[in-house]
Amino acid sequence: MAISLLILLMAGALLVCAAIAIASWPRRDDPTVRAFLLLAVGAGIWCAGRMLEIQAPNVAERILWAKLQYPGILMVPVGWLLSVVRLTRPDHVIGRGWMTLALAVGVAGMVLVLTNERHGLVWPQVQWFGGVGLHTRAVFSHGPAYWALAAYSYGLLLASLYFLVMARPRGKLPPGGRALLIAGLLLPVLANVAYLRGWTTALGGDLTPATFSVMALLVWLCALRPHLGDVGHYARLRVFDALREGCVIVDDRERIADLNRTAQRMLPGLRRGDPAPASWMATRPYVAGVPDYELTVEPVRNLDDRVIGRIVFVRDVSAFRTREHALVEENSNLAVRLNETVDKLLRIEGDLYRDPLTGLFNRRFFQREAGVLLAAAQERGTPLGLMLIDVDFFKQYNDIYGHLRGDECLRAIGATLAQTLDEAASFCARVGGEEFAVVLHQADAQRTRAIGMRMLQAVRSLQMPHVGADPSHPFLSISVGAVSRVPDSPLIEELVAAADVALYAAKRGGRNRLVMAGGQASAPMSADDTDNADDGDNADNGDSADSADSADPSRPLV
Repeated sequence: MAISLLILLMAGALLVCAAIAIASWPRRDDPTVRAFLLLAVGAGIWCAGRMLEIQAPNVAERILWAKLQYPGILMVPVGWLLSVVRLTRPDHVIGRGWMTLALAVGVAGMVLVLTNERHGLVWPQVQWFGGVGLHTRAVFSHGPAYWALAAYSYGLLLASLYFLVMARPRGKLPPGGRALLIAGLLLPVLANVAYLRGWTTALGGDLTPATFSVMALLVWLCALRPHLGDVGHYARLRVFDALREGCVIVDDRERIADLNRTAQRMLPGLRRGDPAPASWMATRPYVAGVPDYELTVEPVRNLDDRVIGRIVFVRDVSAFRTREHALVEENSNLAVRLNETVDKLLRIEGDLYRDPLTGLFNRRFFQREAGVLLAAAQERGTPLGLMLIDVDFFKQYNDIYGHLRGDECLRAIGATLAQTLDEAASFCARVGGEEFAVVLHQADAQRTRAIGMRMLQAVRSLQMPHVGADPSHPFLSISVGAVSRVPDSPLIEELVAAADVALYAAKRGGRNRLVMAGGQASAPMSADDTDNADDGDNADNGDSADSADSADPSRPLV
């Protein structure tokens, strides 16, 4: 009679578990329902296995059904704990580490149970008490693995007690239901103690599976049934999953609490319980201030197409305004960085085309820009002036005064030439050790000669002593070879060659003078003659007036 009563009790518990699991199955996309299904299905497996174990005719089948109960035995405490957590703290996320640990314990427990005959750690001994029909009984003695699994299961139940006691007001569990579930926790404890003490032998044996089905029913009645009827909750879930934007919910511990399907598709590596990316947490959140609203007004017309009113749609665009301001700020920062980059590039270009000693343009710049001005002059049919300038007796100056003084000398002469030039679209460059080049835009021969004479006089006016120079003028001086013509060739080398020949003539004629290509040379000038230097004509000296055409054409180009 007792065995029959126990079978009926287990069958009833199985039907209860099946009924509430079937009722909950349509809402299985809800995490709370999934946790409850784990509890209900586990309790159902346990009850079914227990019922079939009782009816087994021999010890081998009893042991088999006892083993097949263990998936349910191991599922129940995990499902109970997850259900309680979801009901009491909906925003709490149980990390994947804990879930992995629970799965590992479950797998290890099943392995121990299924291989018990080899080690006897779960049931060291099974005693069979024969009889007729259902009046048979198998008594399982319990080994260390059994007690370890029991401690694990009741440890999870104890953890659920903490969540029940500390339940948050926003949870899905009403205060009365919470008290009922706390009391319900005592049922499996009392049933297991009674079974181990032999108090339930008269009722047919272990009643623990049925008590867990009662606990599942309590969860259903106290919390899950109202929760399943919350249409708004499920509507929010559907809207959440229907969003075209990826939406990720991060809890106060900076872990992923939930994410919709779009986010799962966009970020396939993201899982619930994972730490949120640090870059997300560093993003400045929207700070509510004076809200910005966008109004859309549409006319309302009757069937005669006459406007009978207006309908106004109001949309809060504060968050979009915040994003817009952030984009403006970011664009401003990008503009600043772009300007800084442009400045750096300009400085780099300046370094690329500037002579580091004198600050004048260098040979590279001369070759590039002289070609540009030559092409422009050839296209327009205008003259282009070119002067090559060489510091007289500069090697001797370095030998006598040293290279540091030589550098100072070159800097002073370079600055003087640049100041004297002061011509738009013209430039002065250092093209060699003590050699300079001046390109004059739209300068005919007369203007080229005048500018060259001013430069010659300006260097003389520096009065920089040089004991190695001509005794008649013991100061630093320069020699200038100049040319001016309308280019008939796109090659700057032809003008350079002509100016170089003129420079050679100036050197051969005694230095400290200017020679125009194809013309006469200027005579060296004393300090008293500087007032008339701009004229250039009264500086001619027949004795030293060498024609550039008669100079040595074999001198190398600058």
